[in-house]
Amino acid sequence: MRNNKDLSSFEGFVKQNVIEKPKSKEVLMYTRVSSKNQMDNNGSLETQKNSIEKFCREKGYTIRYPSFGGTYESGKGDFTRKEFQQLLNHVKKQRVKPFGIVVNTINRFSRSGSSSIGILNELVNIHKVHLIECKTGIDTTTDRGMLEVMDRLIDSSRENVLKKEIIIPGMSDFLKEGNRFGRPPFGYDHYGPRVVKEEFLRKTQKVVINEQGRLLKECFQLKLTGLYTDTQIIEMLKPRGLEISRQRMSEMWRKPFYCGISTNKLLPDSKPIEGNWEKMISQKDFWKIQEILKVNPSGYKHKKKEEYKPLSGFLNCNGCGKPMVGYEVKKKKQTYYKCQKCQGYSLNMETKPKSLRIGGHDLFGELLMKYELNPKFEKLIIQQLERVYTFFNSNDIDRERDITSQIKKFENKLTNLKMNLGMGEIDKDIYDITKPEIEQNLIKLRTELNSLPPTLSNLENLIEKSVKSLQNINEIWGSVGYTDKQNLQKTIFPSGILYDKENHNYLTPEINSFVVVSNKISMSYGEKEKGINQENSDLSLLVARTGIEPVTPP
Repeated sequence: MRNNKDLSSFEGFVKQNVIEKPKSKEVLMYTRVSSKNQMDNNGSLETQKNSIEKFCREKGYTIRYPSFGGTYESGKGDFTRKEFQQLLNHVKKQRVKPFGIVVNTINRFSRSGSSSIGILNELVNIHKVHLIECKTGIDTTTDRGMLEVMDRLIDSSRENVLKKEIIIPGMSDFLKEGNRFGRPPFGYDHYGPRVVKEEFLRKTQKVVINEQGRLLKECFQLKLTGLYTDTQIIEMLKPRGLEISRQRMSEMWRKPFYCGISTNKLLPDSKPIEGNWEKMISQKDFWKIQEILKVNPSGYKHKKKEEYKPLSGFLNCNGCGKPMVGYEVKKKKQTYYKCQKCQGYSLNMETKPKSLRIGGHDLFGELLMKYELNPKFEKLIIQQLERVYTFFNSNDIDRERDITSQIKKFENKLTNLKMNLGMGEIDKDIYDITKPEIEQNLIKLRTELNSLPPTLSNLENLIEKSVKSLQNINEIWGSVGYTDKQNLQKTIFPSGILYDKENHNYLTPEINSFVVVSNKISMSYGEKEKGINQENSDLSLLVARTGIEPVTPP
């Protein structure tokens, strides 16, 4: 037994701070610039990369690949940066985490302020991955270093806000004069004080139609007739020197710039104004084209000569799995679907008086009739389908309620933030830092909400219409045009169908789950009505956990 001991004898009971040494000196590299112009012209990405590599050599760090960034992404939005998100996802997925992420300067990591601090806390405190600035050597391995890094993130956000307050009003005034920023759309040349090519340097801005643009003016006039597809217009003017893709032409029809209207979001109140450039088309004609696009968005008109073969691209050969091609023998006035690989593998499209077998189209009609529902059980089928949908989508329904509730909370926060600013209870700096964070959360929640399947309240009418259409699906298919026929076919049989020549029938690799379940329920009620003793079917075997996709008529 110890006696007369002073307090120092108790020092052995004091818990000592254990300084955790890094298990790995491997790090990830992240570089970025804010704009494409910076990426193309000032060599900053290469400078950042070289600085980081030199720093890592001096500090004994090993750069783990792949590296991230290496492109232009605005630092003011963390969730909109693809490379940044890939970096974070990579860190989270790694079983053995890197020691840290090295950036040239902290503002390369982020300029979003509070959002970036949240990301930093998760990296350091949860994943034990540190942020390291190679320019100064500061990192988050100590409390003081963590505070300094957070201060720099806030400074970067503040710098962004100050730039906005100074630069954006000037940009807005410039746009109000009818000018524009950046490269002009296809068909125009841009002259001004800040252009890349020396031959376009001018004291004042001027946007004029070039040689390609003069041909585009003709394209607009051809489109206004409503008689030509985009492909036809391109082919007509290609010999004269027009080089434009179908995708770019499709975008062109929908750009107000071509009728002389500026729609830049930096304009006061984001209201469109007339620009100072030559128009290719009048505003009146621009709106005529929009009406034409509503009727036929792709500008594609199906050729009448193809109407006779609606199973093209949908019907496949069971022998080899290749598509069966529709064609016509004009001398015999006969139409067939034929496999180009398997000899003798063909099918008459239509049933003729002397035909030994029914034609391919009537055979498809018989296939559709197998999935037609008995009208007597319509209400019962709808009730069962609603129960099935609720059962398999209960998690999504609950998730929708939660997301909707969160959206309301953030909307209220945004409203209160604006009120507090208006009443002078918060500074403009705090407002500018907080507002983007709330808006990012709202965007994320609304995107998630849109990705969920519709809830039962929105689905009731859709289920009812789908059930009604399945009562006479063969009749609907026979009465609609080529495009609607193909849409209906692909909806019911997403992977197409196979023709089995030996048994003269169609095989169905995949059937829309809504059709399968509806048919199963209808058959179940029919058998019960006849007095057949049948156990309850396990519908869970027929429906994917992600829910069912109703079938609506074209």
